[in-house]
Amino acid sequence: MKVCKNIPYINTVYKNVLGVNKKEVNIFFKNIANADCIVPVGEGRSQCALYIGLRNMNKDVKMTESIDFPGENMGEAAAILEKKYERISLLVNSGSGETTNPKRVVEEIRKYIDETGSESFTIDSIVSNPKSTIGRISKEYGSVIVLAGRERAPETTVEYMKHGIMNDIYELGSLILIQKLKEAISSGKNEDIFSKIKEEMKVIAQFVDEFVDSDIYIKIVQNMEKRGHVIVGGTGIARIVSLMSVIRLQHVKRAIGDEAYLTGPLAPRPRAGDTVLLISWSGENETLIKWMEESKMFGADTYSITGRKSTLSDNTESFVIPSSPSEFYMRAAFVLSPVPLSLVDKLASRGLKLPEYIMGWYHTVTQ
Repeated sequence: MKVCKNIPYINTVYKNVLGVNKKEVNIFFKNIANADCIVPVGEGRSQCALYIGLRNMNKDVKMTESIDFPGENMGEAAAILEKKYERISLLVNSGSGETTNPKRVVEEIRKYIDETGSESFTIDSIVSNPKSTIGRISKEYGSVIVLAGRERAPETTVEYMKHGIMNDIYELGSLILIQKLKEAISSGKNEDIFSKIKEEMKVIAQFVDEFVDSDIYIKIVQNMEKRGHVIVGGTGIARIVSLMSVIRLQHVKRAIGDEAYLTGPLAPRPRAGDTVLLISWSGENETLIKWMEESKMFGADTYSITGRKSTLSDNTESFVIPSSPSEFYMRAAFVLSPVPLSLVDKLASRGLKLPEYIMGWYHTVTQ
């Protein structure tokens, strides 16, 4: 099942996603397809994977943190949602199945169902541990897909490159699974989900190999190794893709006295020595063009990931991923995933040992 030459954990993602139980997927698919409203719940990068995968879902999608979410908690919102929608799916992504916020939301909706006898809700989860709280509740009140996840922490930087960090394998696997389930629901066909995953993973692996082999990739890692901040960003769903990278880069950069930021009001103005990485399918977003111009004016090393040749790609060192908008954001998340790993490897090659607390943050899953 080897599809990627340079980054072995991409092959593990491929193997794990194709290894999920087909019966579980069919039940999950039916619940999501029959729902009039989807309430996605996750935390950190698992939440990012959900939001990227569900982009442009042809159903009402209600984010629990949105300003228009109808309630202070899921129990309060459930009664309001039930009046508006006939069928509602609480769609959960949690590798451990014990993540604090998703677990709380799942327990709140279970309590609501038990107290009211409601038949409007299903709890549909992707987890790596079926015996977890979320896994057990989902099996009883909806459906659960078991996707291989974290088993142990890596001990060396070589293992990071082999296995991925911060549960990369689970989160990237859940991303492509959600994306392809969404597409199957839109087309009304679920029998070709796994053939579509096979096709897409081969395309993704090719882009990952091309990026890791590129001069741009080498420059990005070399610049991030230097003293200076890293600023990653985009708007809309590209901001979620950026967040997936920033979450991991923060820990590595902080260990050497710097910081990684998501573009926006909390990010500092870029300066000489900083690395700015902008993500945009169109490459014509006015906000990003302005950020690009500002970062170059102040002397920051500026790069971009785009879906086509554009103003942004023409004016930065850019890696282009020719794709439709729907495909681009998922592919960009995969393509960017090795950058923190290469940074860790680069720092180690210089003789810099990362603190033990950093090692505690980074986790792996099976090969």
